[in-house]
Amino acid sequence: MNNFKWLLCLVLSLLSCVALASPKESINITIDFESAEMLIDILSENKVSDQQLEKLVNLPGIQATIYQTSRFDSRASEKLFRSSLIDAVEGKPLLDDPFRLQKLKEKLPEVESIISILKEDPQQYLNEIRKGIGAYSPKDISFDANIFIVVGGTSDGWAKDGNFYIALQYFNGDYEGLLTLSIHELYHIAQSNFYGKKEKHGSICEKVLNETRLEGIASIVGSPLNIVEGKNYTAWFQKKFNRNLQRIDDNFSLFEVILFRGCNDPEIDFNKIYPLGFSGAWDSPLYFVGYYIGSAIEEAKGREFLISVLKDSPSTMFKAYIDIYKDDKSKNLTRFDKSIEDIILAM
Repeated sequence: MNNFKWLLCLVLSLLSCVALASPKESINITIDFESAEMLIDILSENKVSDQQLEKLVNLPGIQATIYQTSRFDSRASEKLFRSSLIDAVEGKPLLDDPFRLQKLKEKLPEVESIISILKEDPQQYLNEIRKGIGAYSPKDISFDANIFIVVGGTSDGWAKDGNFYIALQYFNGDYEGLLTLSIHELYHIAQSNFYGKKEKHGSICEKVLNETRLEGIASIVGSPLNIVEGKNYTAWFQKKFNRNLQRIDDNFSLFEVILFRGCNDPEIDFNKIYPLGFSGAWDSPLYFVGYYIGSAIEEAKGREFLISVLKDSPSTMFKAYIDIYKDDKSKNLTRFDKSIEDIILAM
């Protein structure tokens, strides 16, 4: 009998351990400095060889920088990157400089300083960005990601195909700002692993909702508003947030115009309307429509509810927001026009 009791206790103990061992997140991240370090080395000299140039332009970080710059500046191409780099190295004036190589050359000491900070303890940096996305991700999320530390171009950070890119020349030694943007970009990779997929309503119409959702929630996760020890980049980032939130009604109006046309004009080119809502050149106004909507849902229904609607199709988040401001008319929330409500509710 005593042996039976002992065995029963052992079994219950093991079952208890199994129950406690719930699935854990598994986020494996690699970090690549090669393109940044090679471009810095080349810009530090007064001549670049054909072999160096060929190797540089074929690095993934450089190819991604060229592509990302071309999304917002039609002049950007590999050919122009090559010629601009040669001119920058040789000290010639750059008449066309979409890759910002002249400014980069002036900032080399600052860029090298922040690379040194990252390379001194890369694991701390990786742990901090993993932790940063945890609150708005499922507990068992699992994915692989590659970080490319780059320099040059017109974007401070972006994500694509399981990779994200951080352009160091924008941060002026501001590690807290870099960390915040890194969290934003890593969350974009997380989104592709658990967000609900696109629906079949209409490709452009649905793209507007999806991009607003993706950027808005990533802006909640990687918000600079709680940073107290940031430097110049953080101050600029905070001003951008506050400026957009102060004019949120206008941002909603722009969202409605873009969505209405996207849903009703079969000839619309999404690449032409995308920069109006999501480009830094226009202050990324639709990021803050998504930020405002996601924040309102979280405040009214809680974070777990917000995560649950993100697992559904893109329109679900917007429908939840409509329900919130209709159910509680005392909330002073920005509302959609009736025609926009009808479009969203029909999806």
